[in-house]
Amino acid sequence: MKKYIFGLILIISLALSIFYGTQKAGFHEDEYYTYYSSNRSIGLFQPDREWQERQAVLDEFAVKPGEGFNYGMVKLVQSWDVHPPFYYFLFHTLCSFVPGQFTKWTGLITNLMAFVVAFLLLCLLMKRLKVPLPVEVAVLLFWGLNPQTVSCNMLIRMYAWLGAALIACALFHIKLIQDFDNNALEIKDFVLKSLLPIMITSYIGFLIQYFYIFFFVGIGFLTTLWIVFFKKDIKVGLTYVAGCAVSLAFAVLTYPSAPRHMFGGYRGGDASGSLFDIANTWMRLSFFTGLFNDFVFAGGLLIIVLIIFMGLLLKITSKKRVKKEGKPAPRPEIIILTLASLGYFLLTSKTALLVGSASNRYEMPIYSLLILLIFMDVYYVLSDMGNKALIYAMGAILIALLLKGHFSDKSVLFLYPEDTEKMAYASENADEVAVVMFNPKTPQNVWRLTDELLEYPKVFYMDEENLDKITDPTVTGADKIILYAADDELQEDAFENLFDSCKKLSAMSCVFTEDMWTTYEVK
Repeated sequence: MKKYIFGLILIISLALSIFYGTQKAGFHEDEYYTYYSSNRSIGLFQPDREWQERQAVLDEFAVKPGEGFNYGMVKLVQSWDVHPPFYYFLFHTLCSFVPGQFTKWTGLITNLMAFVVAFLLLCLLMKRLKVPLPVEVAVLLFWGLNPQTVSCNMLIRMYAWLGAALIACALFHIKLIQDFDNNALEIKDFVLKSLLPIMITSYIGFLIQYFYIFFFVGIGFLTTLWIVFFKKDIKVGLTYVAGCAVSLAFAVLTYPSAPRHMFGGYRGGDASGSLFDIANTWMRLSFFTGLFNDFVFAGGLLIIVLIIFMGLLLKITSKKRVKKEGKPAPRPEIIILTLASLGYFLLTSKTALLVGSASNRYEMPIYSLLILLIFMDVYYVLSDMGNKALIYAMGAILIALLLKGHFSDKSVLFLYPEDTEKMAYASENADEVAVVMFNPKTPQNVWRLTDELLEYPKVFYMDEENLDKITDPTVTGADKIILYAADDELQEDAFENLFDSCKKLSAMSCVFTEDMWTTYEVK
């Protein structure tokens, strides 16, 4: 019966994410980079005073026929940037099955595959922890239907797979602790049955996203302390540390760019500096805790905390001390999991980019474990109070918070509904002359317009700071131009140059504005 309940929750959760997937109308700029860095051909560039055919742009975001499954290119492109390649291998594989297609569904399916893996691993993790069935159901429902889980599935980046890797890491560490606690394993059995799954998971996890290190090192350090100081087995402790070191060393050997990504470059240097800046700790922790409260618990995290606090207070002050049978004693695996999860949250909050609500993506991978730990706390506190009505009330509160997040707060991110109108406008004007004035200091920001520009057969590019007269007859003879202009201090001069060059044009009106770009209709 239990597996049917879990299966139904999985189907409902997938259906919800697929529904939101149909509503996804645009892309974050980093999502465009996912497509580009996974599928590029000769490399995207912005010419000055030249036309670029639609196919030339499409070839850089979709796999060209005959160029699929090119993992060497994917690895090379990632080595130039700041990310490990495993996620991009997966994404490129799916794109290779549909050559020539630029579609959100390749990215969404890649994420939904990760969600299914994470869901199944979470079920196994809760089974290992002997979590009561009501808590299992509540965790799977609240996490699977949570606006931030859906958001993670909507963001075509590596974070859904990182979440699966963190759960796998937690599962195999808890298996190791329980197996070692219950049985005196020989070194050979310890390595093959307990350590090897951790090594494989950590090799893959490291190559998905470097933030994996925060959780792995945290849970690994605590596990080592437990083995050496509580179980007093130095030999096994050293074997465990050596195995973990080998897995990470092998990951670096197969991807030598990793150290430079983590400690150098534009992201590694910034992240390292922020990590060791003690002064920013409270500000950053408050910011990410606020996101967790607002976007995961719809502003109701304080209610949960108060319920736990009041339950503990009533338990302490109650005159009736009823001893519960089966009451769980503090277990090392739960303590270690809790500290490792909080450690990931803290270290990620110290190093992640602060970009408003979009910063949720960095903590999304740990949300499943935090939800599990909070729900376990709530259940055991309320159970100790011996009042089932309170448990039902808590369930009603959680359902209300979920509904609030979806319908009132509209907390599902990365949908970009505002792009629907922009895409319709580009499609309606596909036969008009389309001109892109780009800022030469940040020409890569043209990527933010990719889905709109692919609506036109060709686009005329021009450097906004090049004020030479435009001579292309198609542009100068146009009766109407759809102009995409980047923010630039010389933008007004560029507009004046456009009117001087195109005598048929005399007026322009703003159609859309977005970050770094404005769309004008020029007649």
